[in-house]
Amino acid sequence: MHRREVLAALLAGPLVGVRAALSQPRDLTTFTIAQASAWLAAGDYTPLQLTNAYLARITRLNPSLNAFVTVTADLARREAKNVRDFSTRLAGIPIAHKDLLETKGVRTTAGSLLFENYIPDQNAAIVNRLEQAGAVMLGKTNTHELGGGVTTINPYFGTTRNPVDPTRIPGGSSGGSAAAVAARLCAAATGSDTGGSVRIPAALCGCVGFKPTFGTISTQGLIAASPSFDHIGFLTKDAQDARILYQAVVQATPSSPWTEPKIAIARKYFCDDLDPSVSSVFSNLKYPEIDFSVPRMDRVFDPVFSFEMWGRFGADWRTNPGSFSKDLAAFFATPRPSIAQYEDGLAALKEYQGRVDKLFDSVDVIVTPTVPVTAPLIDRPIDGMKILRNTWPFNAAGTPAVSIPARGAGLPVGVQLVARRGNDDALLRLAHGFSA
Repeated sequence: MHRREVLAALLAGPLVGVRAALSQPRDLTTFTIAQASAWLAAGDYTPLQLTNAYLARITRLNPSLNAFVTVTADLARREAKNVRDFSTRLAGIPIAHKDLLETKGVRTTAGSLLFENYIPDQNAAIVNRLEQAGAVMLGKTNTHELGGGVTTINPYFGTTRNPVDPTRIPGGSSGGSAAAVAARLCAAATGSDTGGSVRIPAALCGCVGFKPTFGTISTQGLIAASPSFDHIGFLTKDAQDARILYQAVVQATPSSPWTEPKIAIARKYFCDDLDPSVSSVFSNLKYPEIDFSVPRMDRVFDPVFSFEMWGRFGADWRTNPGSFSKDLAAFFATPRPSIAQYEDGLAALKEYQGRVDKLFDSVDVIVTPTVPVTAPLIDRPIDGMKILRNTWPFNAAGTPAVSIPARGAGLPVGVQLVARRGNDDALLRLAHGFSA
């Protein structure tokens, strides 16, 4: 190993990272962004080599996983060849975009027949920002139809399978992005999160999923349903990589770490009726307990989401109902909430956010299970509301939340860490060293 390779590994992490780099074969897809960016800047590998390594793995594994619906191999190679400046840590890093995000000149299906042949003439804001940072786009990842579900069982573009166990769902709606990251088909991927759609698949696939503070990252160019809850987020191999992406996109000044962070676990509601493997992880956590009062979903989330979903796609439903699956047809069979119900929901939402803000006066980080269950089997009944149970409260709160994998579990188990609005960087810094 060259001296500068050892230096690159040192820059990427603690000494244990050097030992790992010395002992492992040079499969470039195993590198984190932090590691790969150091290797690229040192000149040991080129962006094209890194891109080709991921494209080869996509060719081999994607036919069975169905993580990508569109692979932009030629574009990726052109972008990789054009990388010259390695002053940013994303320069030459191959990533994927959820297929709800508009990509200029590249088909964006939103997992729906409505957009089956849609080719945008501009990029979503997040796509532009990552492109400016030097990231290489490998393609578009599969999603639940219009982002409206937690399984990524898509009736039009196929089911995405969990890389840990292909008989199981990857979660959703950013299931393609999570599967792609977990299977090492990309270094990282974008996702969107309305009720948990980044953190749920991260938990079920065993990678990191980060949802920032509401409004921190622009949703311009996101084909989405609910502006009151929609967030842009990231799927990554570890929390350090999520922090690299976050800092690049928002151009945030790194925060100081908490010297002695006050961490509490929310057991009531969040730890009810857990799968045994999830329960075993959380029974070992010894943090003080905090009483986090979750409002009724039908007061805070349902009327607002339903009203906004109707506003976004109701006209399409009336004129072109054949472009909707049975599941979404069932949603539109329910009347749209009234304006009064919508306004009541917004008022309840604002009151809830105020209560959560006050809660963080006494604690820095709240810990919960990300999902109460491990990944369900594709061909069995799936309780979508239970999967969603622990994540939607933090979309409503607008707080930053990250799901990290628990160590030593069988099927992946996610640990959700939540902080006060605006404490995104500090949360990701803590998450990188958190152990559960």
